[in-house]
Amino acid sequence: MQLSLLPLDPPPCLRYFIRADGRHAGGITVHSVQGTQFSYGVAVSGDMRRRGVASSALMLLFETMKSRGFTACVVQIAPDNAASLALHRKLGFVQTGRNAQAVTMEKAL
Repeated sequence: MQLSLLPLDPPPCLRYFIRADGRHAGGITVHSVQGTQFSYGVAVSGDMRRRGVASSALMLLFETMKSRGFTACVVQIAPDNAASLALHRKLGFVQTGRNAQAVTMEKAL
């Protein structure tokens, strides 16, 4: 599988196009949170899910953001989104908060 992140917009909001196996596989939108922290949302096309596309793309994103001086990432995930929660735990995120709307998870880069 080949993955590439193609920036579509200038900061402070970056949108990346994910390509896998030579075709569109999804996208990532990145937002600066504060200082050297950032947040993102990721979406993978239905037929590309459960093939490692999101985890591979996010690992590439973490390398890219670290090279730009970011030191940590914070995400908020719906409590009933078991797949996303499992993915983020696998990627090394730890839960730092929870309410009825979201589970907050953080990862140092």
